Amino acid sequence: MPFKIITHDGKAHIDEILGSALLALHLSEVPESVERIGAQDVARMVENNEIPENTYVIDAGLVFDSKKRLFDHHQNGNLPSSALLIFNEFFSHLEGTELHNYVKLVSRVDTQNITSLNDYSAVSELNAYWSFIHKLLVRTFEDNPQLVLTILIDGIKDKIEFEKAKKLASVWRKEPGNIEMIPIESINVLIYLTKPPSELRSALKSEMKQLIEKNDISVTVSFDDKNPEIRTLYRTEIGHDIVDFTRCNPSKTIFNHDGGFFLKYIPVDDNEWEKLVKEAIVKR
Repeated sequence: MPFKIITHDGKAHIDEILGSALLALHLSEVPESVERIGAQDVARMVENNEIPENTYVIDAGLVFDSKKRLFDHHQNGNLPSSALLIFNEFFSHLEGTELHNYVKLVSRVDTQNITSLNDYSAVSELNAYWSFIHKLLVRTFEDNPQLVLTILIDGIKDKIEFEKAKKLASVWRKEPGNIEMIPIESINVLIYLTKPPSELRSALKSEMKQLIEKNDISVTVSFDDKNPEIRTLYRTEIGHDIVDFTRCNPSKTIFNHDGGFFLKYIPVDDNEWEKLVKEAIVKR
């Protein structure tokens, strides 16, 4: 059913943009229009029950009542931001996912200011890199909100599908005989004992990231995506200063990156990887 969104005018924020995109995804269509009205005028419309049917009020209006399609948080300092109110209402089944964590981060910054971030005091190029795109997105929403929502809806939809794949990847990695973690001298190594399904490759990489960080993994031993005869050795960020694969001498090298972080080879036996890992460890 066609619907409209009302939000505040003036400077746009990622909160109402993300909240609008989540709502549109839940309703399976882009809104007919996004009206950006003065916050006091929206509050007066809400108070006088002047919000039209099939219209949602986001980040304005001073009322949170999901049954009346009202999603504001400014009237109560204990409420999360509008985007998180909408997420909690319609996407609770995605609790604990990367999308959920991002919406919570948006809520924290929106309700507690950017100084609440753990790394607020750190000045980095990474922050500047992302903030530039962030500003463009917000500025475009002020003039053409439906264009921004169309882009975000597709992106969030893809993210949700990826979360489903990550669940399947989690099941795969927990099955006996698929992976193993082994200490080799001073480092921990993660070994793929069987080649993972190609359709889970990207999701498994994301799923393994947490496992690698949690278990202090310096090296992963895996299979080449295209040729299962080829084995790969990859140095994680944890192994950055302690592993260098240019020190290795495989029986049959396919590729050895000059940076020392990636090696492809055809093994002569199932245990050659262990010899190569030992050769790659930088002695101190």
